[in-house]
Amino acid sequence: MEKRVLTLELVVEQNTKMVERLDRSMAQLTQAVADLRMEMGKGFSDLRQEMAHGQAELRKEMAAEHEKLRNKIDKNFFWLLSVYLTTLLGILSALAKLFVDVYAK
Repeated sequence: MEKRVLTLELVVEQNTKMVERLDRSMAQLTQAVADLRMEMGKGFSDLRQEMAHGQAELRKEMAAEHEKLRNKIDKNFFWLLSVYLTTLLGILSALAKLFVDVYAK
């Protein structure tokens, strides 16, 4: 009987050591998860800042390109308008000359 009790005590002692080791491992794992959570939170915060900075830069570039395009369109529009007006003036001049030549005789 004493041998059985001794065996049970040994098994209980081994189980106690295993449970203590498991508790320490769980505590370490919990700490590692908490540290990881903090690092990821900081990383996400940094990523949000970088994205916001990139968006601001992109908006500035797009506004500058939009202004360049608008200026080019305005320039081309006025050029086209001047060509039309010059053509109209040429046609009116030719018609006026024709009118004068036909009715002046």
